[in-house]
Amino acid sequence: MSRREHIAHLLERSGALAALLRMRARAPVPWLSILTYHRFPSKDGVEPLDEGVIDVTPQEFERHVVRVKQHFNVVGIAELSAFAQGRPLPKNPVAITFDDGYLDSYETALPILRKHDCKAIFFVATSLVAERRIPWWDRIAYVIKASRRRELRLEYPRPVRMDLARSKHVAIRNVLRVVKFHPSLHWPRFLSELSDAAGVPWSAELDRRFSDRMLMTWDHLRALKKAGMDVQSHTQTHRVLQTLTEGELQDELEGSRDDLRRELGGPVQALAYPVGYPLGRASPLRSALEKAGYEVGFTNGTGATPLDGEVDRFDIRRQTIDRDFSSALLLTILTLPGLAPKHQWKLQANAATQ
Repeated sequence: MSRREHIAHLLERSGALAALLRMRARAPVPWLSILTYHRFPSKDGVEPLDEGVIDVTPQEFERHVVRVKQHFNVVGIAELSAFAQGRPLPKNPVAITFDDGYLDSYETALPILRKHDCKAIFFVATSLVAERRIPWWDRIAYVIKASRRRELRLEYPRPVRMDLARSKHVAIRNVLRVVKFHPSLHWPRFLSELSDAAGVPWSAELDRRFSDRMLMTWDHLRALKKAGMDVQSHTQTHRVLQTLTEGELQDELEGSRDDLRRELGGPVQALAYPVGYPLGRASPLRSALEKAGYEVGFTNGTGATPLDGEVDRFDIRRQTIDRDFSSALLLTILTLPGLAPKHQWKLQANAATQ
């Protein structure tokens, strides 16, 4: 049991957590908490793709939904967009979000949400949906997992040597780190050279087979909207915005906005940043977001957003839910956000450039 889980269970057993929840329900809340989920474990227990985006089991997610509905006011894009424009949030707000457009958002999460009359926001990378391609992190994980070589040697975008015999998990993490933070990466070249280095061929047929098994279609997304869920932008291809040229950035922001308008109708107000890297005050991304018409932007793994001062509408924070998060820990980080785990973005970025 982690230190955080230990503290959460002590608070629960002592009755302190229940007291904190009662206090939060009565007093003005000085922060906004938004939970981020990605996907559930495969039903057959086989995980050929990236296991790093598996958050909770369906049973754990349902327990989370029940507890959140019991103690908080679940808000959606309408409330968050209004908040970004200066209007107050409803009392005791929490939002539930799903990233990336995995099929189990429709098959597993939606029935649970409807059962408990709970709303959620789904952020999708539109080109992956339209072109039936799996996300780049899943393709990278598959290629490395399937490799029979003892060592992986990459020359682009910089020379890298990785010991696959020792740990494929570490190799996957290191390759993903390079991708997340390397500017202007030429994707076809990188993915092609990765397959060659690993000795694992890739094809459009394999891409389609995985995507049909793993990703939602536009019809699934329309069904989400019909069920009262929000569907918003996660760019077109899920490339990290901070690594793009001005033209590439415009394509990602405006292209995904136009895709969603065309296929689903309605306004596209919000964007969740791929990988979730926070924006600095001087970031040039801000003008691009405004130009594309976005009203609010979400980071990830950054905790809760304080409400006791001016709130940056393009830096609304979200809390990543890790695998095996207990209900006690979930409620603890919603009442005591300082205990929530956060990504060490600066350290990761520095490591990727060394």
